[in-house]
Amino acid sequence: MKKIKHPFGQFKPNLQVQKKIDLCQRLPANWLGKQLAQFIRKRVLKTEQMPMDLSINNVHLRSNLTDNVSERNFIFMPWRFDVIERQILLEVLPKDGVFIDIGANVGIYSTIAISHLQKLGRVVAIEPNPVVFSRLQFNLNATAEMNKNIPEVDALMLGVSNKNEEIELFLDDNNLGASSLIPNKSQNSLIINCQTLLKIVETLKITKIDVIKCDIEGAEDKALAPFLNYAPKTLLPQCIVFENNNTQWQSDLLTILKQKGYKETHKTRMNYIYQHIDN
Repeated sequence: MKKIKHPFGQFKPNLQVQKKIDLCQRLPANWLGKQLAQFIRKRVLKTEQMPMDLSINNVHLRSNLTDNVSERNFIFMPWRFDVIERQILLEVLPKDGVFIDIGANVGIYSTIAISHLQKLGRVVAIEPNPVVFSRLQFNLNATAEMNKNIPEVDALMLGVSNKNEEIELFLDDNNLGASSLIPNKSQNSLIINCQTLLKIVETLKITKIDVIKCDIEGAEDKALAPFLNYAPKTLLPQCIVFENNNTQWQSDLLTILKQKGYKETHKTRMNYIYQHIDN
């Protein structure tokens, strides 16, 4: 891992702010908890300078909070942010396992995996947006350096699609995690390099995968369907967590999953969780 230029902790919040965030982490998952969390979040965002260096369990994030919904939810309302998905990730991912994070954003899932895995494990975090990728790299480094048993970590500034090509990424400046390969009303975009998941896996010489998480704002089928169709059976993961954007998909991803021996084990507000029946 690269040495961090500005060490984690340089932007540590003051004790009063840290207590507010700690309180949010403990709030009940009900209407009152949501109201209190939103009130505290509003106060912190209004009064505090960004970024802030925050530690949630063994995950270490340099968070901006003002332009990324996922970060805000994870910090202030973790009981509303992919609770089942994160639980399944930790249950299914062995300590020496391989986790691939497609659309890694600033690395919430990837840093959780880093804190869970041991030295023989591996995390591949894939994020095409250069601004977000820079934050992702920092968070991966910070979390790895703060943990004793560091798995192998690869951070790739790429998009994942059904072709190896350059393609337009449409940006959402108010929510960086909502940038997408699918055309939208955004006025801002940039050209990114895309590769197929199978090419990425072969380039990294990965021979097994335990969990894939895919959240790429409507292009999940472009990333996953070709891999499921053409990857050898030995590469098919035990578990795939992916965002439910089926109204935007151009292929029948759910049918492909069933044909490959997967079963829907969970459907949450935002995501599907499919696990391989034979494993």
